[in-house]
Amino acid sequence: MRLLPKFFIMMKIIYFCLLTGLMAACSNAPKKAPDAETVAVKPAEQTPAPIQDPLIAGKLPDPVCQMPYDTMYHEWSVYKKDTLHFCSPTCKRVFDKNPEKYASKLGL
Repeated sequence: MRLLPKFFIMMKIIYFCLLTGLMAACSNAPKKAPDAETVAVKPAEQTPAPIQDPLIAGKLPDPVCQMPYDTMYHEWSVYKKDTLHFCSPTCKRVFDKNPEKYASKLGL
């Protein structure tokens, strides 16, 4: 018969923990999205400043993914006397399959 009071005490503790968790979850209600008037409008993107590094200046971007040239690129291919650098072997393979398509994006 002494087991019954301990059971009720445990049930009260469990009930209290569940109720506390539920109250905590309800207090974290999702916040409203800001109104259009309160959102700051960003100015139009400005054109980037010319590249000052002589190793990078004048280099074409990756013709496949359009990533800007980086001196760490190890993949390259020659197309109509222009050396094109690629950010990855995958971009180089894609370019080599159809060079006219991607060279036309660069105006070559």
